[in-house]
Amino acid sequence: MRPLISGRRFLMQCAALCALPFFLNGVASAAAPNAQQLAAYEQAPEIERVKLLLHLAKTGDVEAVETLLAVHPLEGPHAGNRILFIEGLLLKSQGKLTQAAEKFRAALAKDPSLTLVRSELAQTLVELQEDDSAKHHLQLLAAEAPNEESASGIRSFIDQVDARKPYKFSGYVSLAPSTNLNSGSKHDTIYAPGIGQTFDINSSSKAKSGFGVAGGVNAGYTKRLGNDFSFVAGAGANARLYDNKDFNSYSLSQTAEIRRLVEHGYFGLGAVSSQSLKKDKVGVSYASYGPRLSTSLQVTAQNHLSGSGTYEWRNYIDRKGVEGSALMFNAAWTHAFDATLNTSIFGSYDVIKSDTEGASYDSASAGLTVYKELTYGITTRLTGEVERSKFEDYDALSLAFRKDTRLTGTIELTKRDLNLLGFAPSLSYSYTENLSNIDLYDFNIHAVDFRLTKDF
Repeated sequence: MRPLISGRRFLMQCAALCALPFFLNGVASAAAPNAQQLAAYEQAPEIERVKLLLHLAKTGDVEAVETLLAVHPLEGPHAGNRILFIEGLLLKSQGKLTQAAEKFRAALAKDPSLTLVRSELAQTLVELQEDDSAKHHLQLLAAEAPNEESASGIRSFIDQVDARKPYKFSGYVSLAPSTNLNSGSKHDTIYAPGIGQTFDINSSSKAKSGFGVAGGVNAGYTKRLGNDFSFVAGAGANARLYDNKDFNSYSLSQTAEIRRLVEHGYFGLGAVSSQSLKKDKVGVSYASYGPRLSTSLQVTAQNHLSGSGTYEWRNYIDRKGVEGSALMFNAAWTHAFDATLNTSIFGSYDVIKSDTEGASYDSASAGLTVYKELTYGITTRLTGEVERSKFEDYDALSLAFRKDTRLTGTIELTKRDLNLLGFAPSLSYSYTENLSNIDLYDFNIHAVDFRLTKDF
C-alpha cells in the first residue's frame, strides 16, 4: 500500500478530510473518547484512523491523540513518518513552531516525497520568518502542483513572502582548500617547437596548493512599482583568503534593474558593475560597468526558463590605461519532475576583449545540474560542465593560438535535517581538468568547500 502522506493523492485526500462520524459528537472537543468511541476507533481502517488523528492534531487536541495512539498505535512501514507528522501538527497548534519544524524535517529526511509534510514545513518556516528556507520548499512544491493554477498560487505566495521584507541581507563563510590555487601547470617542462627546445616551467607557473577561507555578504532591495513594474537592487562583497597571501582575492558587485512583470515572470533592464582585485602574479584585476538584459519565465508548472545578456566596459587596474570589454550571454532551462527531483540545462557564450596580452578570448560552455533529495536527510546536487575557449594571443614558442577545453564536475551534499541555528551543513567537492594545446596551460584542480546553507 502506498504511504498515505505522500504525493498528490494525499493532498487530495486531506483536502477532503472528514473525521469519522462516530467521533463528530464528543471526541472532536477536548473531552477524552469514551469506551464506545475507542472500540469504534479500533475497528476502523487505518486510513480512517490516520485521517482522524490528523484532524485532531490540527485542532490541538493532545489528550485525544495521545489516548487513541495508546489504545491502537499506528502500524506498518509508514507509521513512523505519520507519527512524526502528527506530533509536528500538535506542536504547531500549540505555537511551538521551531519544534514543529524539526518534526516535519525529520519526516522529510526519511521520505522526501511527503508533499503535505513539506507544505506544513514551508508554512511553519514562513511563520518563523525563515524566508530563505521557506521559499526553497515553496519552489519545490510548485513543481508538485497538480495544475498551473495551483502552481501560480504558490508562486504568488512566494511573492508575498518577498514583499514583506523589501530589504534582505545574507552572508556566508566556507572552508575552501584547493590543490591548485593559481591554475598552475601540471607539467614540469614544456617543448617549444618555435625554437626546438624544452624548457623547465618556473615555480610561479606550477600548481600551488593551499587551505583557504571564503566569505561574503550580500544585500538586496525590492520595490513594487504599481501592478506592472518592480525595482530590484543588490550589492555584494566577497573574499577568498589563503595561507599563502599571494593568492588572496577580493571582489565587489552592484546591480540595479527595472523589471516589467508579466503573467509568469518578468523581463528586466538594468545596469551592473563589479570590482575584482587579484593579488597573485598572474591574476588580472579590473573594474567594470555596463547594461544588462534579463528574463525569468515560468513556462509551465514544471518548466522554468531564465537568461541574461550583459555588456561590460573593463578597466584593468594592474595595467593603467589598458581598456577592455566583455559581452556575456547565459541561459538555463530547469525541469522539475517532482518536489524531490529537478534538472537544469545551462549554457553561456562570452567574448572578452582586452589590450592586456593574453586576456582576450571567447568561450562557450554547456552543462547539466541534477538536484535530488534522498532519504536519511541527504540532498545531492550533481553538476557537469564543459567549456571551450579560444584565445587571440599567438604563442610564438608553441607556434599556435591557445585553445582550451575545460571539464568540471561537482558533487554537493547537504544534511537537510541537521538544523544549526537556521542553517544546514553543506559539503561540496569539485574537479577541474583543463586541456590546452599549449602544455603550459594544462592543469587540474581538486577543491573542497564546506559551508552552512539556508537552502534546505
